[in-house]
Amino acid sequence: MSIVCIGDSLTFGYRVKETEGWVSVLSTKIKERIINKGIPGNTTCEMKARFIKDVIEVKPSKVIIMGGTNDLFLNSSITDVLDNINMMTQMCKNNKIVPIVLTPLPVNEDIVEKTWFEDMDYKEVNKNLSKLRKSLVEYGKEKDITVIDLGNILLKEGKIKDHFLDDGIHVSKEIHSEIAEIIVNSKVN
Repeated sequence: MSIVCIGDSLTFGYRVKETEGWVSVLSTKIKERIINKGIPGNTTCEMKARFIKDVIEVKPSKVIIMGGTNDLFLNSSITDVLDNINMMTQMCKNNKIVPIVLTPLPVNEDIVEKTWFEDMDYKEVNKNLSKLRKSLVEYGKEKDITVIDLGNILLKEGKIKDHFLDDGIHVSKEIHSEIAEIIVNSKVN
């Protein structure tokens, strides 16, 4: 069995050691090789554009897809994000690869350091991220695709609030470890 994880900086493991990112932690926990295809700053449109090369040509048994935050930062619609994810999951089904979709994490509305988007209304971003999470969960039910609602689980458990990095977007190694644990507990391996 092989797994590819495709996504943005949260999949890449931005600002945590490679061994502390959720992809590496998950790989260790399930004792399987996982290929990390996270690229910081990627939108779901960019992920879709590289999906054949980064996923289909690798021929994994499963792919974990996580994205959408950068799309919303750039004012893409939730519909566009869902369309991109749908195209990726359809490519998976056409190639006998099991898709697993992770919902994006919230951002910290009280951002200490607005390094990425100075004039961004982060409360509005969180509202849209919440709508996207709900839409992805519904999409999963409709298409019979596993969707793990990471953002909602971490918010409900109250674990994420104190573990944002100073940019308010990326998270600490503790949350990366939690993400891996949530995936393991979802029995997707």
